[in-house]
Amino acid sequence: MPKVKAKRQSVSLDMTAMCDVAFLLLTFFMLTAKFKPEEAVTIVPPTSISEKSLSGEKGVITISVGGDGAIYMGTDDKAAKEYMLERMANRLSIPVTAEMKKNYDASEIVGYPAGALRQVLNMKPSDAKAKGFLKGIPCDSVNNELFLWVSYAKLSNPALKVAIKGDANSNYKVFNQVVGTLQDQNINVFQLITSPEGRPQ
Repeated sequence: MPKVKAKRQSVSLDMTAMCDVAFLLLTFFMLTAKFKPEEAVTIVPPTSISEKSLSGEKGVITISVGGDGAIYMGTDDKAAKEYMLERMANRLSIPVTAEMKKNYDASEIVGYPAGALRQVLNMKPSDAKAKGFLKGIPCDSVNNELFLWVSYAKLSNPALKVAIKGDANSNYKVFNQVVGTLQDQNINVFQLITSPEGRPQ
């Protein structure tokens, strides 16, 4: 007796619930994502064939030298950043309010003379940039404030590494002053940040 074949029926899946989940996830990621803030200073470093990356490392002081020779400093260590502000404000007898601390935390870098600290902290980082306060940290033989900022960061966390990011058009003399400032604090090991370049064939 021949077998009776069952009729094949097409399978239908209700994708409504899946679409809802996808849109919920998309909305969640869009609302919780933090956009990278605009860089306070645009620096185009020289190229090199080095393959070592700093992107995954934590606990780094980054000293940047702009094309005009202005020096800026930042760190990804939150405790060190707060300690730097506390020590510099105490040195200048500036009482730091909650609003001033909020503006300081919102800025990725320190890039102004200590004399302008009170004015800069009383405005948002974008306003400080627009009003021309980001002139760089003094780093010369007469007034070396970079020495103070770096020393306060290292006092907070001696394990902090140092990286220097110099613009390809920056003045070698300024770069040399930065290196001299680090050597004055017995910091003789630091990394140079460069743009990647393909190895020669």
